[in-house]
Amino acid sequence: MDPTDPPATLAARAGLGWFGRLRRALAFGLCGRDTIVVALAGFMVRGGIVLLAVPSAVLPSVIGLAGALGVNAFGIDGRPTTAFFELVAIVSIALAAYLLLAAIVGSLTDVWLVEAALEPDDTSPGGSRPLPSFEQLLNLAGIRAVCLVPLAVALAWAASRIYTSAYNELTTPSNLDVPLVVRTVLGAADAVAVVAVVWLLEETVGAIAVRRLLLTGCGVWRAIGGALNQMIRRPLTSAATVILSYLVSAVVMAAGIVLIATAFDWCRIAVRLKDPVAWSLSIGPLSTTRDVRPVIFLLAALALGAAWLAASTLAGVASAWRSAALTGEVAKATSVAVGKPSESTAASGH
Repeated sequence: MDPTDPPATLAARAGLGWFGRLRRALAFGLCGRDTIVVALAGFMVRGGIVLLAVPSAVLPSVIGLAGALGVNAFGIDGRPTTAFFELVAIVSIALAAYLLLAAIVGSLTDVWLVEAALEPDDTSPGGSRPLPSFEQLLNLAGIRAVCLVPLAVALAWAASRIYTSAYNELTTPSNLDVPLVVRTVLGAADAVAVVAVVWLLEETVGAIAVRRLLLTGCGVWRAIGGALNQMIRRPLTSAATVILSYLVSAVVMAAGIVLIATAFDWCRIAVRLKDPVAWSLSIGPLSTTRDVRPVIFLLAALALGAAWLAASTLAGVASAWRSAALTGEVAKATSVAVGKPSESTAASGH
């Protein structure tokens, strides 16, 4: 986005109130297939695929974990061995590669969604757009990387508590009727809560900073500082936009997860049917009886596919609406400050 273009658009957005910006964001989320697909791509690559896959995942048992990690991962005293640290190193490298891919793809979707959300009301947000420059991608990825530092610190602090909870549940299970992962999370609920709060805050700061960089053309650190300053100077509308947008996304994701979980349960029931399910068909003198278990499983599988499609569509709409709502909030804040020497100097200097 050219830093010389936004002021007129931002001035137009400044005339909208908070409810007006939310209504326009909702219209943007529902405006077309392109918007939903792009928003869904950004959501999936940043971890949304994990949330949608959880209802269809079979949590491993203790024996399964032992088989996956190997018998040499932990010593008899419960301490991790060299093999365990080698596994951690491999997983860390794979995770770093994935985070790099997520940063690139996520930055591309951010640019598309922000530019599309700032189009005039009578202009379709669909269609192809020029790719951002390599420098701009680096700056956007840099913002996300900087915002991940507090989350990494929180994860490092929480890791020991989660490990202790997992070890306790492996050696002295509290309730075998509850899956191991759930028991581990409940045993370290305070650590998981801290990680969740830090994740929400860094996501919010990163999202606002990305939009400030795109709208004003400032640098990485100025964008992050501006995001923090915006949250302090505009606490009510900023907090209301963030809380409402994430709350709506959480409700939508919960609905999608329930749909997928229900359809997956149907598939499991269909697979476990041991006795034939007879169905008789008579047409005049002709009659036949068939075992329809394969048909039941096929219908359950189709229901699971439909549930995935519905959940993905809802997630895409919610992500597009959330992105547009944050864009409108940042556009409102930057349009007010666009005439200030610091903002205009930053925009002209980049």
